[in-house]
Amino acid sequence: MEFTDSSPEKKQKQPIPPRRGQVKMRIIKGFLKSVTSMVSAKEMRSKMNEAGAGLSSSSTTPAPTPTTYDSD
Repeated sequence: MEFTDSSPEKKQKQPIPPRRGQVKMRIIKGFLKSVTSMVSAKEMRSKMNEAGAGLSSSSTTPAPTPTTYDSD
């Protein structure tokens, strides 16, 4: 009886594991990236609130114009 191999002749390349420390660096970089984006978003919100560009629920309506306005 003859044994036949149904797999292709080329060996499938298996991914090489990353070099020592690369996984840890990727994790740290991802963490730092997310932290810096959160900090910059918080700073942006505080700047918008200081400038009055942000919307707030405690806004006031402008005073009505007087009806006895005389342009003389």
